[in-house]
Amino acid sequence: MLHLRARKEDHFLVFMDMQNNPHPIGVADTVARCQQVARRLIARGLAKDDKVVLMLPTCPEFVYLFFGTLMAGGVPVPVSQPAHASHLDKYLEGLTHILRDCEARFFIAYDKLADLGHGWAGLDHLRDGLIFPRELLAPLLADDDRIPLPELNAEDAALIQYTSGTTGLPKGVVLSHANILHNLHAIGLASAVVPDDLGISWLPLYHDMGLIGGLLTAIYWQSRMIFMRPEAFIFNPHWYLHNIGRFGVTVGVSPNFGYHYCVTRIGDEALDSIDLSSWRLALNGAEPIDRLTLQKFREKFRRCGLREDIFLPVYGMAENSLAATFPSLAAPTVVRRFDRRMLEERHLAVDATSDDPRQVIDLVSVGYPVPGQQVRIAEKNGATLMERQVGQILVKSPSLTCGYYKNPQATQKTIQQGWLHTGDLGFILDGQLFISGRIKEIIIKRGKNIYPYDVERVAAAVPGVRLGGCAAFAVPNEQSGTEDLVLVCEAASKDPALLAQLPKAIANASLERLGLAPDRVRIVAKGNVPKTTSGKLQRLLCKRMYLQGELRDLLAESA
Repeated sequence: MLHLRARKEDHFLVFMDMQNNPHPIGVADTVARCQQVARRLIARGLAKDDKVVLMLPTCPEFVYLFFGTLMAGGVPVPVSQPAHASHLDKYLEGLTHILRDCEARFFIAYDKLADLGHGWAGLDHLRDGLIFPRELLAPLLADDDRIPLPELNAEDAALIQYTSGTTGLPKGVVLSHANILHNLHAIGLASAVVPDDLGISWLPLYHDMGLIGGLLTAIYWQSRMIFMRPEAFIFNPHWYLHNIGRFGVTVGVSPNFGYHYCVTRIGDEALDSIDLSSWRLALNGAEPIDRLTLQKFREKFRRCGLREDIFLPVYGMAENSLAATFPSLAAPTVVRRFDRRMLEERHLAVDATSDDPRQVIDLVSVGYPVPGQQVRIAEKNGATLMERQVGQILVKSPSLTCGYYKNPQATQKTIQQGWLHTGDLGFILDGQLFISGRIKEIIIKRGKNIYPYDVERVAAAVPGVRLGGCAAFAVPNEQSGTEDLVLVCEAASKDPALLAQLPKAIANASLERLGLAPDRVRIVAKGNVPKTTSGKLQRLLCKRMYLQGELRDLLAESA
């Protein structure tokens, strides 16, 4: 892909810095730097199929080192940087596991890691394997330039993407060149990408949505891409939308959280400086898609030239390279209203017309299988269910991984007869897929299936609750013989008077909106609700921390 792109000399990628200044890179220079990295790695002893762990921010060096590793015959293993100190021990545990599990030959880390020394996170087994980008990007010596690069084929491993563990350790999804190329082709067909398109993303490049959905899709379809640092987006989301008009962006990619963040953190006074008229598609995936977020985003930014049919809710997973379903571009956003009781108790999607939120639930369609994909809904014994029946979502395609790296037990459990058992619950209606929850996270109370995200969304709207800081899960109650609904919420303030009122306010809101109240509400400090490095809520880990008394209870502290 990269060599083909080099025939079209242009500045195909633009990296924005922390002051929102653009830094474009050209194809010819990128290819030359990638080849330089490849030869340096081979000179250091990298052999074909050796694993190279990459810990780098969103920057040009990531591109050089990712493709340089591939050109050398190695397999890149992107990992996140430590986000903050509050969960550092868990981060180091996961990183150490990845380094050992993938049998890393080299660990290439951003320069700031040098300040921490060579002895942390179990790096001792790498011996001299810790490398900093400047060592690989220094000018080549005369002899280095003659080092031959290996030939690759479609079935060679191109990437190991480690899934974020919920309670267990991360598992390495092995993807071949053929897997990824198949998915990139399908993504472009489903979203009608053309070379004139210009995309924008603030998602990190170690995450599949940023790497495959952003970087690699742009290279494959010979379009261009702008990358913002995730921390720049969090610091100033206005930059993200302002850059759309500034550069004439046509395609944006973000999880639901990003659109919600723009709605809540961009003031009305900034709207006159935002022009969204060039924007044709806003991909929305990687987490549950909320109808209210889409509605509020449209309402707020309509005056900025935003199209009504801008949103493209999508569904995918690392095990399938990325994309599994996309909506039709003719009707990209489809929202249907269903009877809550029938969905929760009978596991059937029955249409409803009531406006009472206690009786209905609104779900957003994630569309149809992209070209080359098969999707079906199955019950526990594997039998295929009919339309409107809720069951596990199964996916089959040439994009599908051959399995988890050196983990045959997990592979056999997840991939059966060529079908990926996603662990997600959903149903098909009019040929479109609707997602209703995760099997392991469903809360069963008095025979009802309660969806955690439904409860969290209501709680997050209560004043004093921190955005994105709620986790709902079930805890067995031996006395009642059922499960208690537990809700953990991060507080936006430490004011004792406000904290004391929050549990009741949250319970009242849940009762009013959903017809049920949590059995227990725990108010905790910022950063206590665990998330993956890509921002996904870790409900099962939060449940374990709750049961083990590891959450910081603000109400107990203020008593």
